[in-house]
Amino acid sequence: MITTIEEFIDKTRDASSASQLKDLFLATIREEGYENAVFARAQNKRLISIPWSEFPLGYLDTYRAEQWDRIDPVVQHIHTARGPFSWSETCDPGQVNRAQRNFFEECRELGVHSGITIPMRGPARETDLISLSFRQNGTPAVDKTAHIYMVCVQYWLKYCELIDRRELPAVALTAQEIECLKWCKEGKTNWEIGEILGISQKTVEFHVGNTMKKLGAGNRITAVIMGIKHGIVSL
Repeated sequence: MITTIEEFIDKTRDASSASQLKDLFLATIREEGYENAVFARAQNKRLISIPWSEFPLGYLDTYRAEQWDRIDPVVQHIHTARGPFSWSETCDPGQVNRAQRNFFEECRELGVHSGITIPMRGPARETDLISLSFRQNGTPAVDKTAHIYMVCVQYWLKYCELIDRRELPAVALTAQEIECLKWCKEGKTNWEIGEILGISQKTVEFHVGNTMKKLGAGNRITAVIMGIKHGIVSL
């Protein structure tokens, strides 16, 4: 059983194929209760490819045949989302139309209930995404969101390394940026990091912001994962 992101990252280093990586990822998210999973790529609010999926028999065929990505609120939301989001966040009763309500009802009948989606920015205007969901009625655990997010980001980075052959560009961080990143990994707030390093909260915000830009990360969690991948932050 993998209980920490450090363990998962360490395990992925031994994966030599996309198949091995996928099996490791699925085993990890199943431990969190998720039975359904899909890795897809989207552009202009439509799915352009689905490298793999784990759904009840018949679900994906129906999704494709009905072209549900045209109305799927999750697909419509990923291009503006800055981090992981639960499906319920895309289902405002005042904004969901009849076609979308029917879509959700059919999904539940086919064994795809509430879940969580993690968007990741690809090249050009593409957005990669991983969606995890339940086969019975359930609710994603809010306190597990950060862990799930980091697992998905690490899966994606390793997948890109294995399949897309994307090499991480060299990144040079200052000594203080590295210190701030190390404490971000420990879950410290900007104020706490400032107290530890003897600098102001504004200075910490400046260093963390610069670090995110240099690493191409949209938030602190992704910055930490990228820092680990670059060898800047140790496990």
